[in-house]
Amino acid sequence: MGENSLTVDDPKIFLNISGINDKNLRYIESISGSSISSNGKEIYFEGNNSYIIRELINNLVLIASNGGNIYKNLINILYTELERDINVNLKNILNSKIDIPKAKKIFSPKSLTQALYIEELHNNDIIFSYGPAGTGKTFLAVAYSISELLNKNVKKIVLTRPVVEAGESLGFLPGDFIQKINPYLLPLFDSIVNITSTEMYQKLSEQNLIEIAPIAYMRGRTFENSIVILDEGQNTTYTQMKLFLTRLGDGAKLIITGDITQIDLPKNTKSGMIEALNILKNIEGISIVQFNENDVVRHPLVKKIINAYNRYEKEI
Repeated sequence: MGENSLTVDDPKIFLNISGINDKNLRYIESISGSSISSNGKEIYFEGNNSYIIRELINNLVLIASNGGNIYKNLINILYTELERDINVNLKNILNSKIDIPKAKKIFSPKSLTQALYIEELHNNDIIFSYGPAGTGKTFLAVAYSISELLNKNVKKIVLTRPVVEAGESLGFLPGDFIQKINPYLLPLFDSIVNITSTEMYQKLSEQNLIEIAPIAYMRGRTFENSIVILDEGQNTTYTQMKLFLTRLGDGAKLIITGDITQIDLPKNTKSGMIEALNILKNIEGISIVQFNENDVVRHPLVKKIINAYNRYEKEI
């Protein structure tokens, strides 16, 4: 096949797309099986998937021109979308939304990564999302789940979260196991109430349409026709994450969220989420979405705080 090329006139956009030492171009080579080179302005590509690479780079130029950062996971998601449908329209992805008519709510993405995340929530059965606080990982997972539940596409939402301080037994906290884990699920409850209302949440809970399932009590279960959200996934152990992922049944979807820079596990205990991201990264049907500080949608100071801590931690 003949050689193709694209010209990127803006040096900053070119560097954003190619990456330092062309690391992004090398990654595109690895996932496409094509040959890619550049001369500081032109990007050349040759191989059976050149037509996908052309569309990919055009989309990356569009993203970079609008101030977006180019990183490996973004490239991977876009390449997968183009491989599935070469005519995929990035504008359509950016216009993706979560519609909850019964709650009279519509949630539109506030960043490109959020838009891609919504697409992956629709298209895959296991979705990992990780990145700093305030990027919308958990909120969008809950919004999507509520939408699917109220539209009767699933029969139940299941919420879980590792309880690092108490271990799997949750023994020292008062009450039954639901009462023990409730304090750790407050961020999820808050999201549900913000998306619906206190009254609707209580009604869904009373009908057992929203279930709390501590990881310690999952052995032997299979989730079917459900969406299961595992929040703070970075605080699972290897065994806990493997146990959770193997609960997937017919008509079910697993959503795992976390921040791999905020691990609270005991020293020398490996994060089950980090290991899962490495082990499962090439399995079709499993999506991995990485957020960064540019996706923070909380108070503007949150982004500045994250950047300041990142700089400090690089220096020590």
